Amino acid sequence: DGRVVDLEQMTYAEVIGRAVELMYVRYQQRWTSPSYTQFVLDFVDRVERRMCIVAPDTLLSSELRDVDPLSFVERVVEAYPESAMQLLASEDVQYFIGLCKRRGQKPPPFIPALDADFGVLLLKDTTSLSDNLDAVIDQDPQRVGIQQGPVAAKHSTVVDEPVKDILDGIYHGHIAALVERQHGGDASSIPVVEYVGAEPTTVNLLANVDVQESETARVFSLPVGTEQLPDMGSWLLVLAGPHKSWLRALLTTPTIVQSGKYVDNYVRRMLRARPGRKVTVQLEGGLPSLLTIADSAGVVELMLGCNADGAIRLTVYHTTLAGIVVQLPIEFSYVPSQCLTPIHGSKQQEDKSVMEFSVALWSANFGQTTGYKDIVDSTTVARTELVITEEHSRALCKVVGNRAWQYAFAKEGVLYAPLEFGQIGHTKDLLHFLQSSVFGPGTLSVVHLYNDVVLEDGARMFQVGDTLSVASHVDGLVNIGPGKKLSLRTAVYCQGKKVGTIRSAFLGRSHYVDTSRAFERCRDERLTVVLPSAADVAVLESKEWFVYREAAAAARLEPGTPIEF
Repeated sequence: DGRVVDLEQMTYAEVIGRAVELMYVRYQQRWTSPSYTQFVLDFVDRVERRMCIVAPDTLLSSELRDVDPLSFVERVVEAYPESAMQLLASEDVQYFIGLCKRRGQKPPPFIPALDADFGVLLLKDTTSLSDNLDAVIDQDPQRVGIQQGPVAAKHSTVVDEPVKDILDGIYHGHIAALVERQHGGDASSIPVVEYVGAEPTTVNLLANVDVQESETARVFSLPVGTEQLPDMGSWLLVLAGPHKSWLRALLTTPTIVQSGKYVDNYVRRMLRARPGRKVTVQLEGGLPSLLTIADSAGVVELMLGCNADGAIRLTVYHTTLAGIVVQLPIEFSYVPSQCLTPIHGSKQQEDKSVMEFSVALWSANFGQTTGYKDIVDSTTVARTELVITEEHSRALCKVVGNRAWQYAFAKEGVLYAPLEFGQIGHTKDLLHFLQSSVFGPGTLSVVHLYNDVVLEDGARMFQVGDTLSVASHVDGLVNIGPGKKLSLRTAVYCQGKKVGTIRSAFLGRSHYVDTSRAFERCRDERLTVVLPSAADVAVLESKEWFVYREAAAAARLEPGTPIEF
């Protein structure tokens, strides 16, 4: 069925069929070597001895000598049906390998086992196929190794010829043969296309998409209702236009090459139809040069263009809560000569752009006054301080929907504030760590795993006018199955006194940290045990791992004494 298996995983009928397939030239109806006939028939004898209980009057191999080799399997299965289901016994595996190495016959055109004779069998297999090109399996030239023999030496006419020149000669010679065969040797008659691929087809959009076309631009106005939007496939084909171009290649290819790896083409999802958007495709000479997407207010959200050198630049515009516009530029290369994957990108460059975008976003939200300072040391402690005001407290309660009376009305001149204020300072610090060099790339693939808040015993409620300070540091950066995991720990202080601890963890999906940078801080909590009786004390003292320190040897344990571990 096409799977790669060892001899132990094949049935007797499969081995016979595969041997005939490799040793018999079907389209010429001849054995590659007369000795191969005896090879197959000897194995048929072995199969017959393995399958039959009583010795037959005539050997099956004698009957097969004069029949079509392509019917060997059918005749063997007809005589012994179990041969199609029973796997080779270990003794028969060794027998078959022994047949392959038998002296006096032509070496088989395959390698039966990866053993000590692998090099010898490989050389004999390659040499035999080089001498008999008609016997190459499936007529596939990739299965033939070029040996430095008389035939190859005949065409070696240059002394110390570089490998590049040899391969270039093969390459250009192949092209010349194709031009001669397909176009009569006239290279000027070869049609010129943008890239090799399916010809564009006409796609009709839904009637509720307004389209305005001119010689210099095509403008699409999408409906406001989600149910009226066109499906992504037809929408992208319309955007791509009726001619082959860089835009059609970008919007129709399912994968892109990113630093030598195939990844899903996420640009297709970014350009999907969204309610109320206006998409403009500017044209030069009938081909797209620039694509922009704007919202209903005319604010540009995305811009996509390509220069004459094939450099594609995708820019995403994001407006922060403070009204500051930050950009995320992503660059690709248009390589039409590679028709299967004409769009290429750089993972390192994309990660760098995302990091710069994240830094700009953090600075726009938090760092207008202090600016952004990268964190490169995993032992760095980030500190944030804030003062709770009544206006801030009421705004927070409104946002989170907290209607508790103690946060709305002062009692005895005291107005309390929600505990979420501790989370506000923690959020600023954790975002700072996520945008830093400590976490590295993967900001757009972050998943929040958990957030754990532990209050100190006796901690009082926050009040308006309190000064809160938080101190955050990295507890660990390790690799787990889905990606890298960043653990943070934040201590929250109110009026200089610790009131709680916040622990958070984040997962950077499909991104991993170098093992030399991975670490995890472990804290062993103190445990207090009280032994109520003398018997319990005696049991503890009998353990090999329990040893008194020299200074405490004189003071023996007494029942009821607390012990800390």
